[in-house]
Amino acid sequence: MQVWVRITCLLVLATAAACTRVPELEDRLTPDLRGAGYPELLPLDDALEPLDPPQQAGADLQDELDARSARLKRRAEAVKNAGS
Repeated sequence: MQVWVRITCLLVLATAAACTRVPELEDRLTPDLRGAGYPELLPLDDALEPLDPPQQAGADLQDELDARSARLKRRAEAVKNAGS
């Protein structure tokens, strides 16, 4: 029975905390923002730019990784030759 009393008390405290005013957030709004309307909503498809096809994105990534690998190999070779 005590478990139910604790759960009930916890729920009452959580509900009371959820209903409190948060002055740090509300006081930061300027008067012109308080009266401002909501922005117009756009469909997600219109808001985002289209992605490259997966094959093209994969090929671009592979080219970038190959170029990076070649640069790192040249750097490693230069360091090895500098130490000799």
